[in-house]
Amino acid sequence: MSPARPSPARRVARAVAWAAMIASFPVWFAAFLVVPFLPLSAAQKAGVAAACIAAGEALFWSAGFVLGAEVVAKFRAPNVRTGASFRGKRVAVIGATGGLGEAVARAVHREGGALVLLARDASRLRPLADELGAQSIVADLSPESLRSAASEIAAVDHVVCATGVDVRRSLDAHSDDDVRRQIDVALSGPVHVARSFLGKLEPGGTIALFGGFADGTLALPYYSVDVAARAGLAGFCEAVNLELAVEGRDERLCYVCPLPADTAAERPFKDLWSSMGTTMVSPQAVADFVLGALLSKKTVAVMGFTTRALVRLRAIAPSLVTLFVVRSLGPKLRRAFGAR
Repeated sequence: MSPARPSPARRVARAVAWAAMIASFPVWFAAFLVVPFLPLSAAQKAGVAAACIAAGEALFWSAGFVLGAEVVAKFRAPNVRTGASFRGKRVAVIGATGGLGEAVARAVHREGGALVLLARDASRLRPLADELGAQSIVADLSPESLRSAASEIAAVDHVVCATGVDVRRSLDAHSDDDVRRQIDVALSGPVHVARSFLGKLEPGGTIALFGGFADGTLALPYYSVDVAARAGLAGFCEAVNLELAVEGRDERLCYVCPLPADTAAERPFKDLWSSMGTTMVSPQAVADFVLGALLSKKTVAVMGFTTRALVRLRAIAPSLVTLFVVRSLGPKLRRAFGAR
């Protein structure tokens, strides 16, 4: 289903508003840069200058009134708990039997969307698909399996890849299999998801790929290979989005960083996250965040104010973030994972 496009009247109003906004500046500045040099009396100059200022203000604020609602709407999180926010949409969820994948699938179902569920474990996948009235496909993250799965699916509005694995130990303690598994699941797999499913997206559609470590630039000790994989995924998303923009396409990849969620995989580390000042959130909260990112057409979606603040701080003062990680977070992570 193609996204709703502005009506012709709305497009004309928007174009006129932008023209008025641009024109307001030279009209306003003419009162100070042009009027003083006109061959008029002082009283006439004052009148013309006042008229220019009034006209400039009128143009600017009338344009702002028209465009302001759109600007505010772009920054306002969409309401994804209406029971109908995904009505008429079809969403494929990869990793649907995992804690977060299942939560996303249930949220889409709650919001009236149609589902295609993909996972490796048929014994868990099919009962979930039957419950949600969804198409089910048994698949893993290998390119062959994903291409085969994509061939069974009609066009979809969005794809959510909620797969993941964390290897939390020092670099010396990583085995060859640890490295291979981390790269396969956190980087190669999502790359193959994008390759297989971009052609299945309706115009305006999004493929959301679960990453981590904020926008992919935040490094943490004892997550070295995981950080490398997520950073690679973030760069991959950015590069593909540039390709799509150059080609004039309206589809996109979205790099998603959720907060630690209360899933079976993450629950054993609840005390660790608490000691670092992070409260674990429910899988449902992560699912709603993902749905909001899809509706907002985001290309990077970082959950949590503190995490977003670290991203911004790292951009302007990376040494401060390094100091915080080494002095505050590092010792806690070493106690938890350094001996492995």
